[in-house]
Amino acid sequence: MADYNMVAVIKVMPTDPEVNLDELEVKLKEALPEKFGLAKVEREPIAFGLVALKFYVLAKDEEGYDLEQVLEAFRQVENVESAEVETVSRI
Repeated sequence: MADYNMVAVIKVMPTDPEVNLDELEVKLKEALPEKFGLAKVEREPIAFGLVALKFYVLAKDEEGYDLEQVLEAFRQVENVESAEVETVSRI
């Protein structure tokens, strides 16, 4: 993590509560572009059994991080309803 100086929290919503979150998490980790790192993944209960995945994505500011690359990669994964940046901060 020492090479990265920014962290973005990206909230990923599955298409429905029946989606296997373990499988979805694995597919999203595989879809993460190589220049980004991953600090951790959390689960956030939303409502009616729906649970969002929160990815803490690491980036390097000097490389001109483009979180749109991450969002597009995540949105292409099967069973993803949406992927949005919640926060970005320096570390």
